[in-house]
Amino acid sequence: MSGSGYEPLARYRDEFRDRFAELALEKFKDLARRSGVDVKANRATCAKVASLQASADSAGRKKSMFGCISAAGFLAAAIAAGALFLRVPERGKSSQAPWIAAIAAGIAAGVAAIPGFCSQARILDGLKRRIADEKSVAWRQMEPLNRLFSWDDTVKLIEATVPEIRFDPYFSAGALETMRSRFGWDDSFNDGKSVLFAQSGMADGSPFVFVHYLDMEWGTETYEGFKEISWTEWEEDEKGRRRPVRRYQTLRATVVKPKPEYTEQKLLVYCNAAAPGLSFSRQPSGLSGKDGDLWGAIKKRWRLGRLKAFSRNLEDESNFTLMSNHEFETWFHAKDRDNEVEFRLMFTPVAQTQMLNLMKDAETGYGDDFAFVKAGMVNAIASKHLSDAVLDTDPARFRNWNYDTAGSFFISFSRKYFKDIYFSLAPLMSIPVYRQTRMPQDGGRESGDPGLPSFWEAEATANWHGDGEFKPARCITRCILKTETVEESAGESVVAVTAHGYEGIEHVDFVEVYGGDGNWHDVPVKWIEYSPVQRTRNMCMSVRASPSGMFGKCAAACSGASVRRSIASFCAR
Repeated sequence: MSGSGYEPLARYRDEFRDRFAELALEKFKDLARRSGVDVKANRATCAKVASLQASADSAGRKKSMFGCISAAGFLAAAIAAGALFLRVPERGKSSQAPWIAAIAAGIAAGVAAIPGFCSQARILDGLKRRIADEKSVAWRQMEPLNRLFSWDDTVKLIEATVPEIRFDPYFSAGALETMRSRFGWDDSFNDGKSVLFAQSGMADGSPFVFVHYLDMEWGTETYEGFKEISWTEWEEDEKGRRRPVRRYQTLRATVVKPKPEYTEQKLLVYCNAAAPGLSFSRQPSGLSGKDGDLWGAIKKRWRLGRLKAFSRNLEDESNFTLMSNHEFETWFHAKDRDNEVEFRLMFTPVAQTQMLNLMKDAETGYGDDFAFVKAGMVNAIASKHLSDAVLDTDPARFRNWNYDTAGSFFISFSRKYFKDIYFSLAPLMSIPVYRQTRMPQDGGRESGDPGLPSFWEAEATANWHGDGEFKPARCITRCILKTETVEESAGESVVAVTAHGYEGIEHVDFVEVYGGDGNWHDVPVKWIEYSPVQRTRNMCMSVRASPSGMFGKCAAACSGASVRRSIASFCAR
């Protein structure tokens, strides 16, 4: 990936995509060979399940048919009976005969369908039991393979496809410290947030981390209240006589109160020492796929006109100067950049061309769906496809009772994961100076010992257990889990997990509403006040290869064992 000849979009389209698919298929076959799973036996069992399921579907349809016939018969009888009793008695008994016959026919049809319904219900229940038994057999047949899936399978495939991209087993404290000390990363990003998953690594010798986090911001909720009122009015009839008329009205009132709102976000953070004095931001242009579109052409001309006017304005503090490549400026639209010299150093003609190719393509990749923020040596990428992506590679999702289904899903998931990760990094890989600027050292990542997990991993591990393990008793919302290391030794640690949430306190406001009776009325509106609550509970974490006995001692007083990636953890009782 190093060097100016690397073109991310073309390499993916012409090389990486097919290479990865081949490696994913071979990986699954290799896992199957190592597991010793009997593929023929599993396929035979799955065929039995499919046959039984077809019979069950048929029995289900027949059961529904008999049920409908029975219900229709009894309904027809009920309708006929109702019509009979509502008829005028003077018409005589002769006119009632058809209705009596209809009642009898309906009841007969309903009763006649019951045995068929019951028979098909028994058959369906038997088939369901047989299907469950056969699936149990299939699960046992697949167990050796299901045990072999690991957290690292998919990322190792990416490393084999694009060797310049390397992934860490977990986001270590050392890697986080490197981002802080060498690149100026600010931990204030984590304020009020809780990490759900983090995948760190290196791209051409520069560190990155994909983060999936939970955020809370205050929003509002509108509460409604109602009150029924009535009053008497006097009206004159057509003869001029006054008579009382009762009027009714439902009064409605609303109040707007604060409410915590929780959202999950995903972000790529990338650190690189190139252009350290430059900061800028850009948002998706909305131009992707509109080269031949009339409205797209109008929008491009309008954006370029605005940029030209902004560049000519000498009265503001901006030193923005429009580059000669107007197409790049229109698409990338980083008008808030604060260092024109370093911006041009970063976006050379090659970088401009490669970035344009990436933004304009919506077939191979995702087109211009990304926001790009650079603050000194820290870069952040957010995109629609990253927001929709699954970032964790939990092996549980690959486990299946059907060999062919498992293989198909493993390959399709891995290919989608690769595409999502690759095209999140692609805007950064499109910039040659980034690929050519490497850290002098890798912070010990090649030593094979990542060291202690960072607090990001501690939060992710706590969230893996679920906030229910830490939630305060009165809490009615989701919780932001924050961690603090209490004790650590040789790869093992005791972490205090504090869950921050809110309890709900009910209130009633009375809002004056003017009624149709000419009076003001107090309408009660119930609403909930969200008051902060928190609870702290210890969690024990261990990198499984660590030698210390501290974790074993803690485990005796803990519950809820979990192994996630290469980290084992327990929640204290």
